[in-house]
Amino acid sequence: MLDRLVHLQETDERIVAFQKEEEKIPRDLEEKEHDLEDLQENRDKARAAQEELQKQVSELTREVEEVRDHQRRCQARGLAVKTQREYQAVQRESEIAKKRRSELEGQIKELLEEKNLLEESLLETESRIEDRLETLEKQRSDADQRLRRIRTEREDLEKTREVEASLIQPDLLAKYQKVFERYKGKGVVRVTSGVCNGCFMTIPPQLYNQVLAQGGIHQCPNCGRIIYVDRA
Repeated sequence: MLDRLVHLQETDERIVAFQKEEEKIPRDLEEKEHDLEDLQENRDKARAAQEELQKQVSELTREVEEVRDHQRRCQARGLAVKTQREYQAVQRESEIAKKRRSELEGQIKELLEEKNLLEESLLETESRIEDRLETLEKQRSDADQRLRRIRTEREDLEKTREVEASLIQPDLLAKYQKVFERYKGKGVVRVTSGVCNGCFMTIPPQLYNQVLAQGGIHQCPNCGRIIYVDRA
């Protein structure tokens, strides 16, 4: 009966391992999908920033053209002035326009440099997204295949478990299942040199001798697990 319990636990442990993997595979995929979504969000923000920079460049370029027109008008007015005072006033106006034009062209240059750096970063991000999409597609395919295999193997094990469980006395089976669920996969453990391999506490000598005699089913007085010793 104890051997049957040990075999049942081995089957249960394999079933639990498959269940954990079934839960882990979708979680891992979801994390990768979130990483991809973050990357796509960064790309979208970069595109928006790029559009904003282009808008600023266009506005400044239009202002530069307005300043140029103003400079041309100043030049034309300078040819038509009749007094030194009028000429000086036109010259000051032309110098102010020239200075403003220089400032605007400097701003445009800075914005274009920033835009070029952003475009390089955007191209790199687009490449990473493309690689991630390709990798994720393969991972999804592999995950689907692995999940199908796991489910098939787990279902086969569950059928095996039904047979193994039917060979164990109902009260003993209930006791085993209670301990198994309590410790999440370890209901039956070996005793080595008088120490329970579940809680690593020393078994009382009298109980240990009973376990060595392999007569009946015994539980660790500390953790409640069913205990046994390997046969020589």
